[in-house]
Amino acid sequence: MSTQQKLALLVAIMMIAISCAKNNNEAAQPKDVVELVPLDNEISGWSRSSAMRIAENETQLYDLIDGEAPTYTTRGFKKCAFQDYTDTTAIIELKLRIFDQTDTANAKLVYDYLEQPGSIPWTGDNAGVEARYVMVGFSYTLDFWDDRFYVNINISDNTQAGLDVAKLFALNISAAIRDTTQ
Repeated sequence: MSTQQKLALLVAIMMIAISCAKNNNEAAQPKDVVELVPLDNEISGWSRSSAMRIAENETQLYDLIDGEAPTYTTRGFKKCAFQDYTDTTAIIELKLRIFDQTDTANAKLVYDYLEQPGSIPWTGDNAGVEARYVMVGFSYTLDFWDDRFYVNINISDNTQAGLDVAKLFALNISAAIRDTTQ
């Protein structure tokens, strides 16, 4: 192989390496909580029933949830998105809250802090790194953490079908968090 051919091969290898590095950097861009919120009928039969509420700083978070805000602001709060949904009958409501807590340690701290008495671990096919659910009155609350995100889902249906819907939302969001192609 001539020197010129070796040089051409070296340049080609460098171009491939640069292209791969560029693609890896593009895939590694941080996700935004808004991107994680399911669209209308992304979960079949469930549509948004209100405008999305977003907080990008402590003041906005206090405006949304007032007394709950310190739970998040003292544990790395960066941004959150809240979205409400109803089923096709418009009777059952699901409330979704996704918090970006800056890093995995803070997301886990929020998850641990917010454990409710009687929570049941969701293991095996669960969303996130850790997940759990609890029935309170006529609703289920399911929460999990994954990467730097803490997610809370409440559905006004205390049946197994209601819990299954909450789990479907959770799995959808967890998959979006882990999707590196976006």
